[in-house]
Amino acid sequence: MIKIDFLLFGALLWSVYSFTLQGRIKGKNRIALLLSIIIHYLLNGARWQLYPAYLLSITLMLLNKNADKSVRYLIGAITSFSLIVPNIVPIIAFPNPGGVYTTGSLIHHWVDEDRDEWFTSKNKDDKRQFMLQVWYPGVDKEISEKLPFLDHLETRAKTVAAAGNFPSFLAMHLDLIKTNSVYNLPPESSAGLMPVLIISHGITGMRQLHTSLAEKFASNGFAVFALDHSYDANISVFPDGSIADYRSEITGHPDSVNIRKRQINTRVSDIRFIIDELERIQSGALRHPLNGYLDLGRIGVTGHSFGGSTAALVAKKDKRVKAVSVIDGWMNPLPQNVIRNGIDQPYLYMGRPSWIDSDYPSSPSISEIMHKNNNGPSHQITIKNTRHLNFCDAPLFTPIGKYLVEIGNIDRKRSVELVNQLSLEFFDKYLRQKPSAILSGSLNIPEFILSDNFEL
Repeated sequence: MIKIDFLLFGALLWSVYSFTLQGRIKGKNRIALLLSIIIHYLLNGARWQLYPAYLLSITLMLLNKNADKSVRYLIGAITSFSLIVPNIVPIIAFPNPGGVYTTGSLIHHWVDEDRDEWFTSKNKDDKRQFMLQVWYPGVDKEISEKLPFLDHLETRAKTVAAAGNFPSFLAMHLDLIKTNSVYNLPPESSAGLMPVLIISHGITGMRQLHTSLAEKFASNGFAVFALDHSYDANISVFPDGSIADYRSEITGHPDSVNIRKRQINTRVSDIRFIIDELERIQSGALRHPLNGYLDLGRIGVTGHSFGGSTAALVAKKDKRVKAVSVIDGWMNPLPQNVIRNGIDQPYLYMGRPSWIDSDYPSSPSISEIMHKNNNGPSHQITIKNTRHLNFCDAPLFTPIGKYLVEIGNIDRKRSVELVNQLSLEFFDKYLRQKPSAILSGSLNIPEFILSDNFEL
């Protein structure tokens, strides 16, 4: 619940208490309850999690005489339900990023004029475009409005719900969730040159599902760039209101392997285009608030699921990338030469114990082969009791998530904390030469299973 909810529930519970004692509520209580509903609505609007509370309030106000036992039982049931629902689908607070810097954020629409958009091949003039969000150390301000987790919710709700296989109304509160980031803060000059992290999401994913990871890095001095891979992403909403819908559902398609190969190459080109643009930003050729702040000799790429194999392939193809982290990566789309020959940059794979319940149970074995064939430092860590969606922010949104989607039995907040901390330690070690207690094995974390780690 958010703070204003306590006004409504305070008045409501007092009314229920009075009703329990007297069988009805008196005039003053009715007025107080009505005022609390009006104030709550004016300040916060209505949301579906509070419908049981609204129903209970109206019922209590309409009862003008002593209620019999059956009505009291009904009131008790509605009261319980009205308290449970906002707590199982809450307005969450994002984890404290933990770093020393306030997190600023920007949102961009970038177009690669040199690439045609093959997802919309019927439109010969369509160029590859995507939405990109940036997080960075920003100047602290005492009064600042935090960015919402999602924008354009009226457009996104149906597709977000479809990806999670739940009704769209269950997503209609997500724009009320605030992140830790402030829009368009001036960069913090004391942070100096900022190492760069680029984040690639998975199929049906979106950049926002890695918000806590981005904020963790930005608060610790990194400039973070996360994109929506158009047509692979859940949905992309462009500034003119047009959209790139999800067009990557090809399960059972007879040519699915070749389609995925084309997709991964498109994703790799997206990230290489970002790096090209970052070079223009750093040189001043492209005007941007981060002109002169980017350390392009220290670029890392990370990704979840399909984004993980994307990150590995980017590192293979582009030596400007100095370290790569694969987060429960779907490794099957990788070319065989990458698996057999590995990559040269420092590499981390973190993942769940098993993919046996997925369509691609061989994915971990591919990762193991690549881990052993890599030419640079290589780490592979399993996190116990996790499933695929423990490796993004999905577990944060409801305590019953493990009964609905691919979330394991590990504490939901703990899994996010472990993924973010391990990621930071890896990139700190190889981009900023900071020691890592986790990767060295000197810090024992019970949830981690470390494979043979190769330090070269």
